[in-house]
Amino acid sequence: MRRLFLLALACLAGCADAPVDAPPLRFSQRAGAARLAFIHVAGISSQRQLPETMGAGAAVFDADLDGDLDLYFVQSGALPLQAERAGEPPNELWLNDGGMRFSNHTAMSGDAAHRGYGMGASVGDTNGDGYEDLFVTNLGADVLLAGEPGASFRDVTGAAGISVTGWSGGAIFFDPDNDGDLDLFITGYLEIDIEHPQVCGLQREGWRSYCHPDAYAGVPDSYWLNLGDGRFRDATESAGLCDSAGKGLGAVASDLDGDGHLDIYVANDSVENRLWLGDGAGHFKDGTLLAGVGVNGLGLTEAGMGLATGDVDGDLQLDLFVTNFDDESNTLYRAEGAGLFSDITQIAGLEGSSRLSVGFGALLEDFDGDGDLDIAVANGHIIHNIELYHDGKTWAQKPLLWAGDGAGHFENVSATSGDLCATAVVGRGLYAGDLDGDGDLDLVLTECNGAARLFENLGQDERAVVLSGLPRGTLVEFHLRDGTTILREAGPQPSYFGSGSARLHFSGGAISGLDLRLPGGPSLSWPAPLAPGHYRVRLDPLELVPEPRERSAK
Repeated sequence: MRRLFLLALACLAGCADAPVDAPPLRFSQRAGAARLAFIHVAGISSQRQLPETMGAGAAVFDADLDGDLDLYFVQSGALPLQAERAGEPPNELWLNDGGMRFSNHTAMSGDAAHRGYGMGASVGDTNGDGYEDLFVTNLGADVLLAGEPGASFRDVTGAAGISVTGWSGGAIFFDPDNDGDLDLFITGYLEIDIEHPQVCGLQREGWRSYCHPDAYAGVPDSYWLNLGDGRFRDATESAGLCDSAGKGLGAVASDLDGDGHLDIYVANDSVENRLWLGDGAGHFKDGTLLAGVGVNGLGLTEAGMGLATGDVDGDLQLDLFVTNFDDESNTLYRAEGAGLFSDITQIAGLEGSSRLSVGFGALLEDFDGDGDLDIAVANGHIIHNIELYHDGKTWAQKPLLWAGDGAGHFENVSATSGDLCATAVVGRGLYAGDLDGDGDLDLVLTECNGAARLFENLGQDERAVVLSGLPRGTLVEFHLRDGTTILREAGPQPSYFGSGSARLHFSGGAISGLDLRLPGGPSLSWPAPLAPGHYRVRLDPLELVPEPRERSAK
C-alpha cells in the first residue's frame, strides 16, 4: 500500500517540473471585504502610561477544526487596572467562513472573550485532545484557555497551576524536554506601578510622553513544565533559567546551534538579548556571549521587539532576525556554524531602510513562492507625540517588505507591494497564514489603538506544498529535482506578541524527496516526489497523508 501511495504521489508531482519564476510581491487590503472589524482599544490617557503604547497581538489558527484559519485578537482596554473589568472590551475570536470572510464568534467562544489588559497570545495543544489551546499574556494575571468543541474555550489557569502576574510580554509553547507535550516559556517585561505612574517628557501642555524602558526594572522570564495531566509546574530555576531577568518582549524556540535540541532566544528591550541553549532534557545554559547574538555587530544593545527565524542564505542553518528601534536598524544574524552568528544587516541590504522606523512584528516567509525567504515588518513609534521632539518622525509608520534572493541579500520592494506598505499605521503584530486557501501566505496586522488589517497575497501559489502536524521546531529539508536543498522550520512564527499559522508552506521547485530532523529525535526520510497540495504528517512510520482542500472563492 505504501509503495502504491508513493507511486501515485510521484505521478502527481510530474506537473511541477517547470522552474520557479517569482511573481511581483503584492498585497491587497481586505479587512472590509473580509467582514473583519476588530478595533484595538489601548486606553490612552493624559498620564501616558507605557502599556498604552505597546499594542497587542493576535493568533492565526484553526479554532473550529474546519480546515480554515481563524483569527484571535488580544484586547487591552483602560488603565488603571480594576478587579472588575466587565465594562472593558474583550479579546475577540473571528471564524473564517471560507473565501476569506470572517464572522465574529466572540459571544460563543466562552472564556476566549477574556477581559484583561492584554498583550499577546500563543497557541498550542497542551493536553493532546486535538483542540488548540490559548495562552494570553497580560499586564496583570496571564491566562491559559483550553480549546473545546465549537470553537469555545475554558479558563483552566488555576487548575493548571499557572500563576504569572505583573507585566508579561510574549509566550511560546514548545517541547524542549522531548517528552511529547508542550511546555510554556513567558517573557517578563517591566516592573511598573500603574497607580503611581512615572512622569516623562517636557512638563508643558501636550508634551508629556511615554517613559523609556530604562526608567523601569526588568521582570524575570518564567518556564512552566507540562506535567502531562493538565497541570504545569514552575521549572524556571531547575531548568537553569533563573538568571533570566531582562526586559523581554519576544521569544522564539528553535535549534539555533544545530545540535538537534530546541533553544530559546529572547528579544529584550534596550538590554542584552539572551540565547539559552537547550540540552534536549529541559535544561538550558546561557550561550549569548559566545554566539554573538546579545548585541549588534557594533557591540551595542538594541530595543529588541519582534523575532523571526529561517535560513536566508541557503546554507541549511537557521538565521535570526530581530526588529528594533529607529536609529538602530533591525538586525539580521547569520549562522556561521558551531553555534556562532555574525551581524550581516548591512551587507544584506537591510540597514538603511529600517533605521527610520520602529520595528515590531517580524516575519521571514516566502511570500512570492520562489523558494527564497522574504522579510516583512510592522512599524510604528511608541511615542505618540514624537514629532514634537524629532522633526520627520511620526507615531504612525508604513510597514516594510524586502524580497530575498536566497543568498542572504534583500531588496526593499515596499513601494511596489500594493496596499501593504501604502498607509502609515501604528503597527505592532504581523502574522502570516493562508487565509483564502489559494496556496500563498496572507498577512494580518494589528495596530495599537486602531483597526486590525488583513492583506491578501495576490500571488495565488498553485505550487505550494503545505505540511500540517509537524512537531514544533522540526527542520525540513526539501530536496529538489535540480539538486538544490532548501531548509524550512515547522511551527508558528511568534513575530511580536502573537502566533502565526503553524502550517509549513513550501514553494520553490519540484520536490524529489524530503528529510525531517525532529527536535531531540531521529531524522526521517521521505524518498518520493511530492506533488503540490496539503498533507497531514504522521510519524512512526512517516506518512504524508493528502488532505483535500477546496480553493476558497475570491
